[in-house]
Amino acid sequence: MNLLKKMTSIFAIMVIMISLTLTPVFAAETNYGNWVEVADAMSEHLEKAVEVYKPGDKDAKKAATDAINVAYFKFYEKIGFEKTTMSAISGQRGSMVEHQFYRAKNSIKEDADPKEVKDEIDALITYLHEDAHTLDGTSGDSKSSDQSQEDANSLSTGQLLGELLKRFGTFFAVLGLTLREGLEAILVVAAIAAYLSKTNNRIYLKGVYIGALLGIVFSAVLAGVFNIIANTVGEVESGMGQEIFEGIAMFLAVIVLFYVSNWMLSKSEVEVWNRYIKNKVEQSVSKGNYFALSFTSFLAVAREGAELILFFQGMRTGISDNPMHMWIGLLVAAIILAIVYYLIAKVSVRLPLKPFFTFTSWLMFILCLSFLGKGIGELQEADVIGRTIVPWMNGWSAEVIGIYDRYENLIPQIILLVVTIASVIYQNNRNKKIRAELETSQEKK
Repeated sequence: MNLLKKMTSIFAIMVIMISLTLTPVFAAETNYGNWVEVADAMSEHLEKAVEVYKPGDKDAKKAATDAINVAYFKFYEKIGFEKTTMSAISGQRGSMVEHQFYRAKNSIKEDADPKEVKDEIDALITYLHEDAHTLDGTSGDSKSSDQSQEDANSLSTGQLLGELLKRFGTFFAVLGLTLREGLEAILVVAAIAAYLSKTNNRIYLKGVYIGALLGIVFSAVLAGVFNIIANTVGEVESGMGQEIFEGIAMFLAVIVLFYVSNWMLSKSEVEVWNRYIKNKVEQSVSKGNYFALSFTSFLAVAREGAELILFFQGMRTGISDNPMHMWIGLLVAAIILAIVYYLIAKVSVRLPLKPFFTFTSWLMFILCLSFLGKGIGELQEADVIGRTIVPWMNGWSAEVIGIYDRYENLIPQIILLVVTIASVIYQNNRNKKIRAELETSQEKK
């Protein structure tokens, strides 16, 4: 149970770091009683974009785009509207609304007719208010929130769900977000820990855990930096900086994970592994490999941690009517993730050598594909990369595994998938060749 205790300690430290970053400086910001009020505040900025926009006028176009970006970064992202929508409604809905933000900004960029810009922004405002009413458990009418028990008994299934979301929306949003984001970091760290345990290199586990802890500390520092930027130069610059950092961090993780997964796959045969140990090749590459593993642990935690801390800051200053639900959701998610980590690490280590290395390498390959798609998605949110929708996907996406209905995301993933398949075929053939050579040499003896 030492493994479970260590991971519980790491999550406890993260909870403490999050609480320390929720300082009174953020209390000065406007608090919103429900998501409809947040949608109303966003609508003001979006309507301002319609008012100031003038085709061909560079300054007017910039002012209109900035107004949309404020609605996106200061409200939709920072307060947690996007994450709550994805957790409580669906990832596909969140992706659709996010794309509508892009359509609105793109229409301005392309000097569209003012009516077309207005139509795009009106559609966005409609989406936001629909989601806000869903999250608040209202239907958009003037029905009192203090319904009697008799009225509650006659509610439809959809209305009951809405009422549940209104009462426990913060809890479910925090729980869902923490589980989804934390699971990515957990899978990476658990795979690394299992590998070190399986190969009798537990001495290097300390470095991996230190990397995770440094990632937590770095997350808190980074979140503070983003908030300083937001307070000095604006929410837009802070939000874009966050997206760019997360995108770059994911690309670095893809490179390291792809390298490590290939290395593991190349040692998946028992005979190949024994030869590897016998020839002491490990000694010549161990320092680089273990540094790479520790750095990957750091990246996985730092990226997820910074996003979580910023989300919780926005949740506290935005929807403040039930802060206790936020903390309960965070603690429950931390306990679940610690248990998941323990189970993954223990079950993996108990696998025979070949299934273990094969499972771990494929897990890392899948994470590579996910991180690549999400990394591009982060840069798209920062307007660094454009978006071209894939019509035949009919709006379907799986944000949790980094699959989006955009060519810019899918094409690199397809290329990586082809390279991965080629790499697997090469490594399998290489392992068979080495095994055949070993069998031949043993027969000669």
